[in-house]
Amino acid sequence: MPVWMPAILATLALSLPALAWEPQSPAAVQSRIDELQKAWSGKSAEEIAQDKVARARQARPQWVSRSAWKMELGPITYYFAVGKAGLHAAASAPAPTAPATAGRPLDWWYDDAAGAFYTLVVDAR
Repeated sequence: MPVWMPAILATLALSLPALAWEPQSPAAVQSRIDELQKAWSGKSAEEIAQDKVARARQARPQWVSRSAWKMELGPITYYFAVGKAGLHAAASAPAPTAPATAGRPLDWWYDDAAGAFYTLVVDAR
């Protein structure tokens, strides 16, 4: 392989949008909740909003085309909902302070063409 090939491949990989996160299983949902809590620990509301915007720059997730669905795991049922807002309103929303049963945001996607910010929310009962 030519010496310059790894450099070109690395550049291409870094310029591509992040892979879309999908709620494939209840374990993946809990893992995502833990990941977000760790990433946002000790951060200001502005830093969290910036992180949401950065996470929204990804390939279009499959969940964007759905409105609501559920996933069951024994006695626990995860209820999912998709919301849509303008970027400014969604990104400047404060970090969730409601109890876990009120639902929590898990993922975001920004549609450049429509100027819309989508949010995936989950509620476990």
